[in-house]
Amino acid sequence: MSEMLRKLTLKNCGFDVATIKLALEGKRSVELVKIAGVTTKAQPGQTDKGEYLKLIGEFRAVNLISGEVFESGVCLLPNFISDRIAGALNVSEQVEFALAIGAKANPGSVTGYEFTCTPLVEAQPSDRMAGLLEACGMNGLLALDHAKKAA
Repeated sequence: MSEMLRKLTLKNCGFDVATIKLALEGKRSVELVKIAGVTTKAQPGQTDKGEYLKLIGEFRAVNLISGEVFESGVCLLPNFISDRIAGALNVSEQVEFALAIGAKANPGSVTGYEFTCTPLVEAQPSDRMAGLLEACGMNGLLALDHAKKAA
């Protein structure tokens, strides 16, 4: 059974600074949460803590330490993650993604750690956009571009 949240964030999934530091104790890195979703819109916003992108769609997350499951229609991720997803929205009406977010020790950072992200599937444009890209022969070009970036 999952808990419905107004917005899905790392903090709402049980990970504040103290909890992350505790999970990292004695380890170089730790996986914190897995998140899967389909996003249709990215809205920029700002708080006193800085800028963010609010992803709109359908999202589900699992706290990998407690096993709790959460879901929401709004998702706020660390900027280095949401910026890439928003970029994919520039070429598609919706983007599907699944990823694991973790933390690794970094004594030089303010919190003592930094976030990590491991894609569990490649973020994909919608089926409709994928069909369009294939129909006009762009799939091969995009695959070549992706291979260049990976190298």
